[in-house]
Amino acid sequence: MKGRPLLPFAITAIIGILLMVSLSFVGLDQRAEMNADEDGAETEEVTEFEDPIAEGQRLAEQSCIACHGGDLSGGAGPALTSLDKSPEEIINIIQNGQGTMPPMPLNDVEADAVAQYLLSISE
Repeated sequence: MKGRPLLPFAITAIIGILLMVSLSFVGLDQRAEMNADEDGAETEEVTEFEDPIAEGQRLAEQSCIACHGGDLSGGAGPALTSLDKSPEEIINIIQNGQGTMPPMPLNDVEADAVAQYLLSISE
């Protein structure tokens, strides 16, 4: 073992252990800050959007295009470009699901914005 001194390996191991311990303390500190923010901060609930159709489009692009296609003309799910439903029916479907569609985690204001957008693009 003349050509392979043990010291560089020991130093690397010690540095690695110290790095792990210090990053653990940083993570614990960040976790404590996040918990304090959740406990003390009031969440701002949106009561309406300035432009509900634009917001509905943004939400639809995030939530709907995976199943209903990029232009919402159909994919794994049905087309959403020619709906013959009321806004209330659309909101109900969004929030509670229908058939194989799962419920979407949108609040009433967000679901209403999506419904307004879908009705605005319906033929």
